[in-house]
Amino acid sequence: MNILEKVKQLPQQSGVYLFKDKTGKIIYIGKAISLRNRVSSYFNKSYTHSLKVSQMINRIDDVDYIITGSEMEALLLESRLVKTKNPYFNTQLKDDKSYPYIKITCREEYPAIQLVRKNRYEKDKKARYFGPFVDVEVTKKAVKKLREIFKLRNCSNRKIKMGTTCLDYQINLCSAPCAQKINRDDYRKKVDECCLLLTGQHNQLLKDLKDEMKIVSQLMLFEKAAKIRDTIQMIEKVIDQGKISKHYKKKVGSYLINTKNHSSLNQGLHELQDYLNLQSLPKHIEAYDISNIHGQISVGSLVVFTEGVPDKKRYRHYKIKEVKGINDFAMMREVLYRRFRDSKAKKDALPDLVLLDGGKGQLNIGIQILQELGIKLDIASLAKREEEIFRPGEKDSILLPENSESLFLMQRIRDEAHRFAIGYHKRLRSKQIKNSVIDFIPGIGDKRKRQLLSKFKSIDDIRNAKQEELKEIPGIGDKTARKIKDILEVRHDYKL
Repeated sequence: MNILEKVKQLPQQSGVYLFKDKTGKIIYIGKAISLRNRVSSYFNKSYTHSLKVSQMINRIDDVDYIITGSEMEALLLESRLVKTKNPYFNTQLKDDKSYPYIKITCREEYPAIQLVRKNRYEKDKKARYFGPFVDVEVTKKAVKKLREIFKLRNCSNRKIKMGTTCLDYQINLCSAPCAQKINRDDYRKKVDECCLLLTGQHNQLLKDLKDEMKIVSQLMLFEKAAKIRDTIQMIEKVIDQGKISKHYKKKVGSYLINTKNHSSLNQGLHELQDYLNLQSLPKHIEAYDISNIHGQISVGSLVVFTEGVPDKKRYRHYKIKEVKGINDFAMMREVLYRRFRDSKAKKDALPDLVLLDGGKGQLNIGIQILQELGIKLDIASLAKREEEIFRPGEKDSILLPENSESLFLMQRIRDEAHRFAIGYHKRLRSKQIKNSVIDFIPGIGDKRKRQLLSKFKSIDDIRNAKQEELKEIPGIGDKTARKIKDILEVRHDYKL
C-alpha cells in the first residue's frame, strides 16, 4: 500500500500523526482534529507549501498515527513525543519565535498559570514549565480549559495584591485567592492537580478526586463533594481516556519514552551525581514523604526508583505508630528509623540516594538517623515550593538547571512519593469514617449519624456540643443525648 492509499484510510478522529522516511525514522510529528483531513492536506497538489515543507513531503515514505480522545489530549501527546523523539523537521519548520509553554509560577503564595514563550535569556528558575507546544491557538484554549477546571489565576502579582475580585472570578475562571475566596492549602492542591493533568497522569488524578469526593460525602460536606464531582466531569470531558482503544493504547506506549533504556534518564542520573556531588551514580533512589491532617491518621510512604524508573514492587507504606499530634519531623524520623534499623539483618539493598520531601529540618533528621544506625549513605531533601535541594555540609541550597533531565527526574520522584502517601492516607481515612464511634451508640442509626455529622461536621464538634444542642436533632431525646455525651467523652481517641 503506497502512502496516498494509506492516507485515505486514516480515521476522521483527533490524534497525532507521525511521518517516517524510507529507513522508518520519524521525521515529523503533528496533531490534528481530523487525522485524515490534516494529513491529506500535505499531499493536496492545490496547496502551496513552503520550501521546507516541500522538502519534508518528498522524504515521507510512511505515516503512522495515534487516536486520542480530544484535541487537548492530542496537544499533550504531540508535545511529549516531539520532546522524546526529536524529529528533524519539527525543529526545522518552527518559526523564529520559540514554541509556547504552559507555565505554573511557584514563588508566589498563590501560583498562576500562564502561556509563555520561553527563551534561554528569560527564565524563571522557580517555575514549572510544560511543553513546548506547537500550536499557539490550541494551547491558549488548553490554558482556558485548565482554568475552567482548576480555577487558577493568571493575573499579575500587582493585581492579586489589590484584594478584590475581578471579571475572571465572575465568569468562573478563577477562585479569587486575592479576596480570600479560597484558602492557601486548597488552592495549592488545585495547582498540584493541574500539574498532574499536564504531565499526563489523568487516571491517577481522577482516582484521587473520586476518593476525595467519597470521603467528603461521608463527612456530609455535600457542597464540597459537588464541586469535586464537577471537576471530575470536566476532566473526563476534556480528556476521555476511554476513547482510545486497547490497540492504540499499546501504540502510545511504543512511541512514548522507553523509560528503562532511554538516554534522557541516564543523562538525568549522571547530572544528579554531578550537581549533588554523590559518591556513586544514583541507580537506586528511595524517596520518603509524610501525609496527615492536623496530626490525624498520619502515614509515611517509601517509593523506589531503579535507574530512573518506578520500582513499585519495592514501595512501602508506614502507618505512624509512635508520634501523636502534628510533628512532621518526628514522623519522618520514625519512618526512616523503621526502614533502616533492620536493613543489615534483612540484607535489604541500601539505596544510592535517600531523598526526603522537605527542607533542612527533614534533612537533619535523616542525617541523625543514619549516624545513629552507623549507615553511610548519600542523602538530600527537596523543598517543593522553590524546588530547592539541600545536602549535608552545604550552606546554600542547590537549584538544578531549569528544563534539565535531573530536575524532571527529581520532580517525578517527589511527586510519586507524595501521590503514594496521599493514596494510603485517603484509604485509612475513609475506613475510619465508615467505622465511626457513633456506630456504637445505641439508638443512633445511619440516618441519625448523617444528621449529626451534617450539623456538627466532626466527632470533636459533637463531643463539645451541649446536650440541648444534640436534642435539636429530630429523634434524639434526653436519654440518647446523654449516651452520646457519655460515650464520646470516654472515647477521646476518635477525632473524625
